[in-house]
Amino acid sequence: MKERLTKGSIFVAGMMFLFFVTSAWAAYHMVSDSRVYQYSNHKAKKQYLGTLQIKVVKDNRPEKERIQKDDEHPYTFDALWPELVDEMLAKVLEKEFSQSGLVTAVDLKNEQADYLLVIELNSFHGRWASVPQSFKPIYDINGNTEFSARLVSRKADRTLFKKDYTGRSKIQASQFRNKYGFCAIEAGKAFKEAAVKLMTDVEIALSGGKVSEY
Repeated sequence: MKERLTKGSIFVAGMMFLFFVTSAWAAYHMVSDSRVYQYSNHKAKKQYLGTLQIKVVKDNRPEKERIQKDDEHPYTFDALWPELVDEMLAKVLEKEFSQSGLVTAVDLKNEQADYLLVIELNSFHGRWASVPQSFKPIYDINGNTEFSARLVSRKADRTLFKKDYTGRSKIQASQFRNKYGFCAIEAGKAFKEAAVKLMTDVEIALSGGKVSEY
């Protein structure tokens, strides 16, 4: 009887460990896992005195980017990420701007910051599709990011610029590989491309320059 209980306990413990491991790997940690997102290391030409608050105020992504509807869902979806997508991307931007050295400090919650960067997220996904007329079982993996950004000077009580941003990324991968992992990575690459454009424009605005509309 004791031996059966011991074996049963070992089996239960093993199943719990397996569940924990598989659950831990089910989410793609974009903020802190360099295998999913590699920060740009973008550096500002100079540092401007002042603080910056980053706030994602709207998540306008279509349903196909949010919810998995079947086993062959071609998009990344929210359950793959460890937290709400808008909050995750805000944290990525916070770290990108902090590492750039553009301003004295960057914060997501500082309502008294000198500058406010308002983000509306319109698209963020990775997507796979079979390559037509290919003799090999491969996928096209596409990453896409689209958001609008508005930089506000709280001291001057005016908008310094408002602009739409996009990022695109694409690779090919074997259909036998983890397609969700590749989609997550390409989504991250697309977001990084847009983030670097945004950081460049914020620097131009803080220097007193005019930000191009395109």
